[in-house]
Amino acid sequence: MIHIYMSWASKRQATYLSIVLFICGLIIFAILYPIISAKPTCVDGKKNAGELGVDCGGVCMRLCSSQVSEPLVLWSRAFPVVPHTYNLVAFIENQNKGGGVEQASYEFRVYDTNNKLIGRRTGTTFIPPNQQFAILEPRFETGQSDVRSVSFGFTGSPVWMKKAPTLQTLPIRVGAGLVGDDSGSPTFTTQLSNQSIYDMPAFDAVVILYDADHNAIQASKTHKEGLVSNATTSLFFTWPEPLSSQPVTWDVFPMINPFSVSF
Repeated sequence: MIHIYMSWASKRQATYLSIVLFICGLIIFAILYPIISAKPTCVDGKKNAGELGVDCGGVCMRLCSSQVSEPLVLWSRAFPVVPHTYNLVAFIENQNKGGGVEQASYEFRVYDTNNKLIGRRTGTTFIPPNQQFAILEPRFETGQSDVRSVSFGFTGSPVWMKKAPTLQTLPIRVGAGLVGDDSGSPTFTTQLSNQSIYDMPAFDAVVILYDADHNAIQASKTHKEGLVSNATTSLFFTWPEPLSSQPVTWDVFPMINPFSVSF
């Protein structure tokens, strides 16, 4: 039988080595355990946890492209304000009942009577779920050119999110409208009532006027710094020159951002 004897110094070194190895093991375990045991999330860059795509669909708030349809641009127009200055308007419908976009980039392109590009106007907006809405860019100047047509489109890759059309179910009412004409400067006035239990944040309101054949003849925009619960405010729109024809009907769109409220 062979006996192996360890000196006291060797035993101490072996003990120290064991302690170091144990500590290193704990450190490695502490680093790797959260990675190994991490539950799937909607921001991990993987398709898991019942997602329909990478970090979209299923339990995720983000919608996959296969779940949404592109908004419909029903029409885009340029309405004269003063000679060679126009308000650019796009009338859009989002048919996605449970989805919207918090911030979407867009572009107007304006063409003259020779179909030559006069210029562009870009901006950002939100896309509310399941409704028609209007985007208005004011006072686009064309130099000495007259406008023949306007195109509109969303740019980039909007991020679609789950969003219920809660605002549409609230009692936010637009009252009867009144068209005025003071010294050749047309006006339009109406009342907006917030009969809900919620305070509304700051918002723009867009009006579109139509003639007897329901052709859009003019548009304008105004801004309000919010509307508290059970309150009413006046919406006032004006134009510096006479309208091309007598308005018979109109649409008023309070553009309240659904992503800026908590309900």
